[in-house]
Amino acid sequence: MGRLARQILLLYLVISSADVDSLTAQPETYNLSIATDHIQNGSYRLAVDLLRPIINHDPSSIMARYHLGNAYRLQRLYYQAAKTLEPILGLKPTDRVAGETHIFLAEIYIQLGQLNLALNQATAAVAKVPEIAEAHFHLGKIYLKQKKLDLANSAFKQATIRNPDFADACQELGNIALLQARPILAVGFFQQVADLAPFNYRPHLGLMKAYRLSNNQTLAEKHQIRFRDLKKYFDQVYDLELELKDRPTDPQILFRIAELHYKYQNLSAAIEQYQKILIPNPQSEPAWDQLGRIYMQTGDFESAIKAFESLIGLNPEPLEAYLRLSWIYTQQQRFDLAKQLLQKAIQLSPDLTLAYHGLAEVHLAVGDAAQALATYERIVELGDRGPDILIMLGQLRSENGRTNQALSAFQEAIKLRQTDPRPYRHIAQIYVQANLYLDTALKYAKQAVKLNPGAAEMSTLALVHFGQNQLQMAESSIQQALVQEPNNPDYLQQLHEIQQAKASGKGGLHQDNPTE
Repeated sequence: MGRLARQILLLYLVISSADVDSLTAQPETYNLSIATDHIQNGSYRLAVDLLRPIINHDPSSIMARYHLGNAYRLQRLYYQAAKTLEPILGLKPTDRVAGETHIFLAEIYIQLGQLNLALNQATAAVAKVPEIAEAHFHLGKIYLKQKKLDLANSAFKQATIRNPDFADACQELGNIALLQARPILAVGFFQQVADLAPFNYRPHLGLMKAYRLSNNQTLAEKHQIRFRDLKKYFDQVYDLELELKDRPTDPQILFRIAELHYKYQNLSAAIEQYQKILIPNPQSEPAWDQLGRIYMQTGDFESAIKAFESLIGLNPEPLEAYLRLSWIYTQQQRFDLAKQLLQKAIQLSPDLTLAYHGLAEVHLAVGDAAQALATYERIVELGDRGPDILIMLGQLRSENGRTNQALSAFQEAIKLRQTDPRPYRHIAQIYVQANLYLDTALKYAKQAVKLNPGAAEMSTLALVHFGQNQLQMAESSIQQALVQEPNNPDYLQQLHEIQQAKASGKGGLHQDNPTE
């Protein structure tokens, strides 16, 4: 039940309890509000403990019975649920409350195998609240158990009309299609369920059967594997939830459930589970940390920020929280905040290269090449000398006029990764810009093109040919770059300069060609 509906029902409780002593009614109303929150959070035992005293004090309390019966139902304590809910219908509830009570009782009697009682309740529910999909769904379940397939099919369709995303109704429509030997129709329903509920194992069992009926063994086997994996996941979670009946607030069980959800990448369920952990234990650092990570993975950066800030508030020294927060702030272009967090991380761990990487990214983002260079120099000093680092270091050194040191970095990158075209390309560009060693520049440019004939590599080759006064070859190379990036303004300018040189009969960057 949604929060708005709960508030309306609580208002109903307050109005209907006007004759109760106010000193008694107020705490009961408060306990009822807390109990409904417990039900929404899955803490059914806690809800029961709050609701039973209300009914003991006032057996005619409609909303206390309604929520207590619902809590029992959700715990699969069907006899207690029926005993609690049945008296509501004689207490003059609103049509909405009466209709939902009929729906609860229909489900309960189906589970108890009392189909005649279930049929009476489902029929009453459809009459009282025809707009609620669950009323039609339970009526369809009864007809299905009675093997009245046409009536069941009609009831389930009525449920999907009220709620097109009603996965359980679509599942039953697929099951009926299988019973009627209509595998193509069944596939459509089961696939709809799989799309609506990606972690539900049941549609994959249906798809496996439907594809076998259609003699498509490849797809049948695919869904059999998916069914097996998801069924294992479901059974593990179910077993842990059974343990929670006796220990509803046991953090170890709650964490194991959350970890299972995360293992299978059911991220919405994992988030919900970690939130449940934090309700009674807001000091749980692991829960805040994992919640922040999942929010990052889902792209909910604002929620991730709140989670990591809560973690830092509990413990000011979690390095990964600083790094993750700084990454989020960098993506949001909140560079000052990112820089502060990275500097804090470096203060806590001066040799943490990941923090320097983030700081270098921030410096580059704000256009501070000098600070970015200094940061990359520090990264290399700390021993991180991977080819990507060296290539970036070489670029920054070149931009800051430290040409020989840039060449050294690019040469070291080549030794570490000979298949990367970037250092070859950068060395060729340095030589061309210096108007020196153009034969060597040509070798490096050709090697870059050999490794990756991309637009940047073809442009560099064109630049070398232009410097060597090989205008036809320069034009051919830049044209190939423009095929890949036809709107690149730098390449268009390069082509214009080459064509101007051809028209005027002038050479490229120089007339001589010194060699190394």
